[in-house]
Amino acid sequence: MIGKWHLGHHGSYHPNFRGFDYYFGIPYSHDMGCTDTPGYNHPPCPACPQCDRPSRSWKQILSHLWFPHRSRKGGCYTNVALPLYENLDIVEQPVNLSSLAHMYAEKATQFIQHASTSGRPFLLYVGLAHMHVPLTRTRQSAEPQDHRPYAASLREMDSLVGRIKDIVDRTAKENTFVWFTGDNGPWVQKCELAGSLGPFTGLWQVHQGGSPAKQTTWEGGHRVPAVAYWPGRIPFNVTSTALLSVLDIFPTVVALAGASLPHSRRFDGLDVSEVLFGGSQTGHKVLFHPNSGAAGEYGALQTVRLGNYKAFYITGGAAACDGSVGPAQCHEPPLVFDLEDDVAEAVPLDAGSAEYRSVLPTVREALAGVLHDIAGDNTSRADYAQDPSATPCCDPHHVVCRCQASSQTDIPTSRNVRQ
Repeated sequence: MIGKWHLGHHGSYHPNFRGFDYYFGIPYSHDMGCTDTPGYNHPPCPACPQCDRPSRSWKQILSHLWFPHRSRKGGCYTNVALPLYENLDIVEQPVNLSSLAHMYAEKATQFIQHASTSGRPFLLYVGLAHMHVPLTRTRQSAEPQDHRPYAASLREMDSLVGRIKDIVDRTAKENTFVWFTGDNGPWVQKCELAGSLGPFTGLWQVHQGGSPAKQTTWEGGHRVPAVAYWPGRIPFNVTSTALLSVLDIFPTVVALAGASLPHSRRFDGLDVSEVLFGGSQTGHKVLFHPNSGAAGEYGALQTVRLGNYKAFYITGGAAACDGSVGPAQCHEPPLVFDLEDDVAEAVPLDAGSAEYRSVLPTVREALAGVLHDIAGDNTSRADYAQDPSATPCCDPHHVVCRCQASSQTDIPTSRNVRQ
């Protein structure tokens, strides 16, 4: 695995103990620590302090990463430098964000080359830092549009992905499946550094206030692009209208590997091989969007996608570029939009219309069914306990845990993790 992990880095939560033979990357978002090359952010974040001695004891310094309300100023983390891991070791702290894309591309191409040479099947997951802030200060091309930070960063991402695709084409084109997608819509409060909503403008929410993008369940927050590539297996230049989810990646890859999912639990994703290879337009009949921070209990299922219909039991706007937010509003009966005719989610169906009355019972039944399914399935609870000793810090005696970069190793061809 290469890139952003953000599912825990200490002890058994580290990628090396979660099934990955090799890890190279930043264990969480790359805005969660200071660097010497802070890049573009809104508001701007300062570089790491350069003084030789910490102004506090190392225990005090480490505690600030785990109590971010103490150390975040204007959305900036200022007390602990951003670490770069290779397997269990921190090889650079703070990481140089300007060279991160190049390092990710190098490690990815090495891994694919070694796997191809060895003849072993492989799985490579690359969690890109793009297009999350801070946007790196890249070498801009001569094209005028590249003088904008977002355009330059997007071009850098395109180059990185292109390098990975090129090594696949040279070494294992006939039997390698490449799947590229995003994880959420634009973070609008970052203004010109956030990207575009396209047609998914969430106009109903805009009129109520706030942003209908990241951290919301509007289309601008949840709908993302996806590209699947496998010459000879997936047809070129075909766009599917099937309703798919990133939750489908896991069961699809498991099926392609000839394995089977555990029977002791239920999975929300589908094996979408028929959509990818067979031209089927049948995906999910129903999807559920969990609340993502703008309104309602975080993680609760209060937005239902049913075919081309979408029902909101709660709405709210995330922080917009001007800092405004939209108030949380509960809806019973729910607001229902027809995305086939109203992808901008501007006008909900009239609750008294025949169309609304025909859709509502199916929405209620689907929501009740998934909540019942969750209640009867295996459950787990994330441990958000805070312990300063778990802070990634290669040298606590230097300010912000600063240390010199150590030499990086070659990609292993077999599992060899230091215990």
